[in-house]
Amino acid sequence: MLELLKHLLFNLSLILLFTFIFKLAAERYYSEPFPPVFCFLGLFLSLIVCLWFSIPIDGVMLDLRQIPIIIGGLYYGLGPLLAILSLILRGLLFGFNSQLLAITPIYLLLALALWLAHPWFLKLKSRKRIQVSVFIVAAISALTFGVLLISDITISELEIALVITFIQCIGIGMMSYLTEVMIENEFFRNQMMKSQKIELASHMSAAISHEVRNPLTAALGFLQLATEDISIQGKTKGYIETAINELHEAERVIKDYFTFAQPSLNEVNPFCVNEELKKVIKSLHPLANMNSVEVVTVINTECFIIGDRGLFRQCLLNIIKNSIEAMPNGGKLTVHSSNTKDEIRIRISDSGIGMSVEQVQRLGEPYYSTKGNKGTGLGLMVSLSIIRALKGNFHINSRIGLGTEFVVAFPAYCSDNLSPKSINEVASG
Repeated sequence: MLELLKHLLFNLSLILLFTFIFKLAAERYYSEPFPPVFCFLGLFLSLIVCLWFSIPIDGVMLDLRQIPIIIGGLYYGLGPLLAILSLILRGLLFGFNSQLLAITPIYLLLALALWLAHPWFLKLKSRKRIQVSVFIVAAISALTFGVLLISDITISELEIALVITFIQCIGIGMMSYLTEVMIENEFFRNQMMKSQKIELASHMSAAISHEVRNPLTAALGFLQLATEDISIQGKTKGYIETAINELHEAERVIKDYFTFAQPSLNEVNPFCVNEELKKVIKSLHPLANMNSVEVVTVINTECFIIGDRGLFRQCLLNIIKNSIEAMPNGGKLTVHSSNTKDEIRIRISDSGIGMSVEQVQRLGEPYYSTKGNKGTGLGLMVSLSIIRALKGNFHINSRIGLGTEFVVAFPAYCSDNLSPKSINEVASG
């Protein structure tokens, strides 16, 4: 028994070692998220090591191969591939015998379960994910030993099954905890880098907006004076009017830059979210019709927030406009508002081209746009700045080819509970 315990702990130490080596390599050589192929290589090497150092007890090869399979399946979506590879490696190393035949249905079931559970698992909170990982490995261990006991292959001591199950639960808990710590560290590092970029862009935007606005206003004024000169007619007057229109457009862009740099809440008052939402949707109906987009609105009971309704409207306008433009060949746009006692939630979902995980992570970075040369990313930057100024938060779900869901939440204020103090708190930021 002591020999088995030492062997399993050695297995676990090797799995942890490979995890740390590949994570250190990721942090040292990759500023972007660690490439999935390297995640697979790390888990695959851990799987090989577990199988290579398997220990035979009563004809059964015992090891911790389930740990890299379950971690790879739940966190990285590699469960089916790792499960099938483990069966192949097990056959190549120890023969395609009756024992392998007995556990094959279990591993195929595990592969299917991990594949189905992966999207759901990633939506859970960190502590819940650790608990689910431990539960799955305990269930699979119990099922495996049950199948082996029912078949002709038997294990002489029940203590062996309990020890292996215990070590696997401890191991999967440690691996899951370390994976969560790595994910959290990567998230905070990315957020810090993004905050630094946004702060730098904010200072630049404020300076540029101030320096450019003055000569722009002067040029616009002189051109407007020139249009009043009756001696200027024909093409020349048309050129001047075109220049004036372009200067107005430049002013709008500069205003967006300034809003991004300093999203000040000028008129802070309680207002009805649903009324503003209806106005924004109505103003974007021509754009939706032009793109053959069907707009579906699900607006629930009236709900209020405190803030600048102009900025709120601008925020939603940019987000919904992006959703419509993500469906150049037509599609369906759904705008759904709901409220609880504490918050108001607005879901904006489209059936457009969708985005990859990397694209979603970069949204809101200065001057990053998924539209290529057609966009600057400024509109979404402004929207996110406004959301933060209104004490709100946001979440984005997207899959390539399936569309994007943008969820915005703001603190809810019931009309009976509105007070000057609450309004001053929002106004002061």
